[in-house]
Amino acid sequence: MDDAGSTPKLPSRWAGVGAKLPVSLDLLAGPSGGVVELPVDLAWSGDRCFDLADPSQRYLYHMTVLTAAVTREHYTRWLNAVLLRTDWDQLRLPRPLRAVWQEHFPELAVAVEHALRRSRAAG
Repeated sequence: MDDAGSTPKLPSRWAGVGAKLPVSLDLLAGPSGGVVELPVDLAWSGDRCFDLADPSQRYLYHMTVLTAAVTREHYTRWLNAVLLRTDWDQLRLPRPLRAVWQEHFPELAVAVEHALRRSRAAG
């Protein structure tokens, strides 16, 4: 007889991400504009070039880096603090990944709350 409660739970794919994040968002010194080509270890499937002036390409860029990064250098080299703060509330990240980032950088959670309030006030 299988007991669903006794099945071991696999660790989250996002376990350990918090330890790889820089101590401050300001250490995210990645590109702030232009066309950026990500390395194969980050963008191994699909497009590798993104025009950061195009909001839809910048969205895909952020999603690619945030979900594929495995080292602190990936974050600090390829993410830009100003762009990430600007776009954070629009990114459709996996909940556990968003939670890790917002726990580590509470200012991102505040940005989401402000966006929700604006949305409720407008609607």
